[in-house]
Amino acid sequence: AATEASRGFIGVDRAKSIALGHAGVSASSVSFSKAKLDDDDGRGVYEIEFYVGNTEYDYKIDAYSGGIIEYDIDRD
Repeated sequence: AATEASRGFIGVDRAKSIALGHAGVSASSVSFSKAKLDDDDGRGVYEIEFYVGNTEYDYKIDAYSGGIIEYDIDRD
């Protein structure tokens, strides 16, 4: 299987950083529930989910550009 880097992807750690930066939270304050590369209709995307207290953040990030495709913030 081709590695993420060989496919031109940004890498899961970079995807996490992009999501955290957008959410305005630090890595030390979050609990990741998902951080994985997925295929969305042939398009490489990273699915990143994390919690800060009772708030869940859910991001889809383009694996090539690092652009945020969609995000959802759910406060319990």
